[in-house]
Amino acid sequence: MTELLPDGTRECERCGLPMMPVAEREGWVTLECANRHRETVRLPSDLAARERVRSWIMRRGAQLHVQHERWDAEEEYRKALESKQPRLIRPSDRHQQTGQTAGMVREEAVHAGDLWVGIVRTEAGRSSSWHHHGTHESVIYVITGQVHLECGPGGTTKFHARPGDCLYLPPGEIHREGNDGLDESEIVVVRSGSGELVVNVAGPAA
Repeated sequence: MTELLPDGTRECERCGLPMMPVAEREGWVTLECANRHRETVRLPSDLAARERVRSWIMRRGAQLHVQHERWDAEEEYRKALESKQPRLIRPSDRHQQTGQTAGMVREEAVHAGDLWVGIVRTEAGRSSSWHHHGTHESVIYVITGQVHLECGPGGTTKFHARPGDCLYLPPGEIHREGNDGLDESEIVVVRSGSGELVVNVAGPAA
């Protein structure tokens, strides 16, 4: 095992940059270089060397906090750029780690900035709970099945949509979707806006 240099640092074996002590735990020291390579070595037994290591950790704490924030911001920027690139999204690429409402299943395909696109399925004879989509405008395109949508005060405004039909929902419109057909319904949903994608509520608008 490579030991620390007398000043409490060492050279990174992967890139050659200096590695500085950033943390100490249970007799071990974590070292990190500017390329975020990390290694763990034994805390020196010599008291003076230990104090030098702990001095480095104290001095580097505030610097690393700022540096890690910069690295995180750069990573978010990189991901944002990647999301703007043309790409193919297959069914296996969709996921359900998005806002869900009882009675239906949402699968996210694209979430890039203010744009959200996904697939929503509802079993035959089921209705979703009441909800809205915050500041997002939504357009629903029916692929298969019979879709009924209730909205407005008391849920008295009703639409019945078939394959090929589109439904538009303005921001904040409380509604619920149901499937009054005999087969599972599938719809494509496109949303544009910011903030929470799904806000579940107890009932229709007053």
